Amino acid sequence: MPVIPRQLPAASSLFTGRKNELDRLTAALDAQSEHGSTVVISAVGGAGGLGKTWLALHWAHHHEDRFPDGQLFVDLRGFDPSDNPMPSYEAVRGFLDALGVAADDVPAELAAQLGLYRSLVAKRRMLIVLDNARDSAQVAPLLPGDSSCTVLVTSRDRMSELVTRHSANPVTLEALDERQSRVLLSRRLGAERLAAEPAAVTELVHWCAGLPLALSIVASRAMLAPQIPLADLAAELRDTSSRLSALDEGEPAANLKAVLSWSYRALPAGQARVFTMLGLAPGADISLSAAANLVGLPEHETVSVLRALERVSLVQQHSSKRYSMHDLVRLYAKTQADAAEGERGMRRLVVFACHTAHAADRLIAPNHAPIDLDEGSAARVGDSGSHAAWLADVVMIASYSMGVNRLRAAWRLRRW
Repeated sequence: MPVIPRQLPAASSLFTGRKNELDRLTAALDAQSEHGSTVVISAVGGAGGLGKTWLALHWAHHHEDRFPDGQLFVDLRGFDPSDNPMPSYEAVRGFLDALGVAADDVPAELAAQLGLYRSLVAKRRMLIVLDNARDSAQVAPLLPGDSSCTVLVTSRDRMSELVTRHSANPVTLEALDERQSRVLLSRRLGAERLAAEPAAVTELVHWCAGLPLALSIVASRAMLAPQIPLADLAAELRDTSSRLSALDEGEPAANLKAVLSWSYRALPAGQARVFTMLGLAPGADISLSAAANLVGLPEHETVSVLRALERVSLVQQHSSKRYSMHDLVRLYAKTQADAAEGERGMRRLVVFACHTAHAADRLIAPNHAPIDLDEGSAARVGDSGSHAAWLADVVMIASYSMGVNRLRAAWRLRRW
């Protein structure tokens, strides 16, 4: 009689919201049940701290009855403090053990082990959860070949190869909205404590920016120190110099800075440099042209790096040629930036804004007296998208120039 593995870890009682994402996972499973001829794969992606594993386990437990032949689970350590992703042979050996294969019956070669694994799960209605994957290459060998199985992958990587080659269903997590953030806090702290300090709660929700991990850490700190007013926690988060330190409960998985560092350490040097430089950019988002000047690269190289960072959920292209970062991710990136290189980058960004604004002014109002732009060589002027988006860049950089006392540049920018 075949062994029925039940490897799912416990689901979190804090799970909040995510109805659309849960519905997408269920819809993929329903489609397979009706007319699927290949294994259904769903790839849950998003930045560290967004609750990908929470979502996967919540959904898996809720649909446990749909997988009567068992559930396999493995943490692939793709983004982990050890920085040592689990090799395929280790993952498949764990699956064979769970499926009841005696040690003496495990083939020596990896290819044979994978073949045995696929044979054992064939024709069985099983769920296979591949958690915390590094990339598609790590996941591909562990995919079953039979359509009776369902695979749920979580990763900070967007798993583009799984989507392209294996028709995976991509499910991308975004930050929780304000209402969901309040619900999460209420489940931990109780409605009465939240009602006692409404202004502090509003601040906590704002500074945690919809990141479930950040909200959970704040709630944990408040529960462990009930004598401390929520206003004190809000004050720590309000100060950018102490915000990341305030989101630390001592253990790596409950330390936002540590969790984000696992993504940062996995980046090649060039991508890591661009990531940290983007953390210095003022404003909620930045255009491709402005980003290229900030990091000192041609646009075609910059867009290539931005796409790589987007693949691992560190930046988002939210509209044409404009990129943003989650507030807490941006703050972490800023803390990793080299001060001298950052100063040079911001100088290039100000020069870019001055040159592009002056060029636009000469086109719109050629009768205006020209201004002598003696701030170094001309910036790389590109297409920032719409006129409104271009203006957003200029206003944002003008405000930055005022803040750091670059008054001459600020005057030039505010002239337009």
